[in-house]
This record gives sequence, C-alpha cells and structure tokens, in this order.
Amino acid sequence: MNILHVSALPIWPIQGKGGMPSLYETLEGHRRGGHTITLILPQYGPFGDDPDRIEIPPGTEYEVYFAPCRWLSAVKEVRRAVKPAGGSQEIPFVFRWIINMTVFKLLTISLVLTAIRVKRRTRQKFDLIYAHNQYAALAGWILRFMFRVPNVTRLYGTFLADLMNRPLVWLRYPTAAAGYLVPSRLLICGNDGTRGDEVAKKLKIQPQRFRFWQNGIDPPKAPLRITREEFLRRAPRNLRADSVWICSCSRLSYWKRIDRIFQALRICRMQGQNAQVLLAGDGPERESLTKLARELDIEENVVWLGAIPHDDIWAMMNLSDIFIITNDVTNRCNPLYEAIYASLPVVSIYDCSTQDLLKDGENALLADRENVEQLGHCLVRLCQSPPLREKLSQAQKSVAATFWSWEERLAEEVRELEMLVTQSPGGSR
Repeated sequence: MNILHVSALPIWPIQGKGGMPSLYETLEGHRRGGHTITLILPQYGPFGDDPDRIEIPPGTEYEVYFAPCRWLSAVKEVRRAVKPAGGSQEIPFVFRWIINMTVFKLLTISLVLTAIRVKRRTRQKFDLIYAHNQYAALAGWILRFMFRVPNVTRLYGTFLADLMNRPLVWLRYPTAAAGYLVPSRLLICGNDGTRGDEVAKKLKIQPQRFRFWQNGIDPPKAPLRITREEFLRRAPRNLRADSVWICSCSRLSYWKRIDRIFQALRICRMQGQNAQVLLAGDGPERESLTKLARELDIEENVVWLGAIPHDDIWAMMNLSDIFIITNDVTNRCNPLYEAIYASLPVVSIYDCSTQDLLKDGENALLADRENVEQLGHCLVRLCQSPPLREKLSQAQKSVAATFWSWEERLAEEVRELEMLVTQSPGGSR
C-alpha cells in the first residue's frame, strides 16, 4: 500500500529527545509491513506557545512534507494574550473554545492543501489516508473523497469520558468529539486508561469499525550493560551512587502531578531515607516544580534529567530501584508498561485504569489519590526493605508477559489496514 499520513501532532522530536513513541512506532510499523509512507504534518507545533520549527531527524526513511501553517504565529500570540498571569493557569473556556476551533479549521485547510500539492507534484496514487489525532480527522475525511480511498482516524486518548453525561458535550468540546464523529472507515483508539471505548459507545460508533488497542513496548534490541558508575558520569552532579533511585518519566504538565511525588519524597527525607527521584522529562511545569522542590527542601533529592533519548530511559529504569507514577487523568501509559517490563516495583495511586496491571502488595504499593502521607509511606516501605522490592519486582514478570511489543501491535494493525484496502471499491489487493 501507499499510505498518506496526515498528522496534527508534531511527530518529531521522536528519535532524539522526548515526543510520543506511539506516533513514531506507528509510522515504523507501517514501513516494516512493506508499505510506502508519505507524511504531512505542520511546520510548527500547533499546540502550546513555543514557535519551534519541526525538523526531520536524519535517517528518516519516508517522505515528509510540511504544511506551512503561517497562521500559527498569530494564533500563538492570541493564546499568550488571553492566558492569565501566573503561568500554569488555564485559558478561560470561551477563549479556549474559539482558539481550538480556529486551529482545527485552519489546520484542516493547511493539511488538505498540502496533500493536494504533494499528490500533484509526486503524481502518487495513495491507497489509504491515515489521520493522526482529532485535529487531523476532518482533513483525512475530505481527502478520502478527493482521492477516492478509505480513511482511518487514530486517536491517542481522550478527556471526554467523564463529561459524556453533560448535555451537548459535542458542542462544548467539538475538537475532541471530532475524532469520533468525523466519519472514517476505521477508528483506532488507544487503550491508555482514558476510557475511549466508553466514549465511542456513547457516541454510537459502530463496533465493526472501532478498534481499542493498548500500545506496545519497545524493549532494547540488546541487553543493557551500562553500570551505575557509567550512568552517574552522564547524569547531573547531585545524583548519588549510594541513594535509592526512584525514577519517574513524564512530560512536566500539571495533570502528571509531579507535585504528589515531591510531597511523598519530602516524607521519605523526613523519615531519614537516602532516596532520590530521577525525573526524566521536560515541560511547562518545570519552573513551578523547581520552586516547589526548594520550598519542600528536597532540592538535593531531585535529579533533573530533562528530556533524554529512549535508550537512556531504559538504562535509567534498569538501574533504578523503584518507579513512581501519580497522574491525575490516567496512569495507564507507556512509561508504566516499560517500568513493569523492566521489573521495577511500582508506587502509584489507586486508579481504575490500572487495576488490571497494578495489585497493591503484589507488584505495587498504592495510595489513595489525594493522600500524600500514605504515598510517602509507600516509598518509605520500599526504601527500607530490599526484600519487599525484590518480591514486587519478581511479580512484574508475569504482568510483562501479557504485553504486546510494538512489532506485534503494529503487525495486527497492518493486517487490518490491508484488509480495509482490499475490501474497498477499487482496492488493489
């Protein structure tokens, strides 16, 4: 197949630092399946205030074209202008609604026009349109009719599950609902704990065109031989070889609730535990979290690694003693899968999204969502007891055995896409 991918999300940086591995792995999985990939994405990241230009990493093995999106700078200026003073506070709902709809419409136009230019310039015949994220869904649907091929929408989670009982939710959150309501021949939604299957059911999505799949994991290609001493040479100077290493891997956004981790770490320090949190990731909350660490007097117990390559994430996990995750919306995500695969004992909060993965006292220690004292004591217990850490670590192996690798996950998807094209009118296979 010749697949045209249109993305509202900045795929890069994926191979380097940060990013969403599920985006990169999807492209690689389609390419691994023997299919030709053409990718169109915005020239600049459309979400957030940074005007960073998206660059193509060296070694990319498919054609990438950029939608210029020159209007984005004006949208970002408006976003800055209406953002409240105080940093992390949200833009008022009315302004957010207008800005999101503006981005949705203009991004649709930009992606469609760029796709038309690419088709004319390259004279390619595409077999399938694959739209990433709800903001690209409408562009994928329009191109479906223009190019007369089936379209697929891929969603990376949703926040709509807890809002579906409210009246006119599709009107209040039209961009989020668009991923479900814009017609597609196949709708793929990630099983990441945000309950996208419940949203699909309430929005009456036909089951035969809906797939609800958990992400795969990307284990190291070869055994990791890095030692603590080697990792220490790369890490910030305040990382101590003799401390208990508690690792966390996430974007520094408010809903990731790193503040809970810091509060728990403070209890650990007050209990006399020699423990440090290795924090891999960067984001808008970095400044406020740095201030919080100073206020809690745990600056020396926090090791800021920033956004680091994926191989270094695996190295960190394989050298750490404990993994901690305390997100608000969902804790079912790739860092948790990878921590389980690395046989790390987990400290987290009770969360219905992870109840099949994390069992209190078996492979994890869990605390009530807003009880940081309890969370702190979970950390203290694991820091004090290497035998308990070993018990929880051994229990992770049976959980990890149930996971898909990314190759397995994308092989299943590729089979579905090939069948979709074969069964479509004019399908070449």
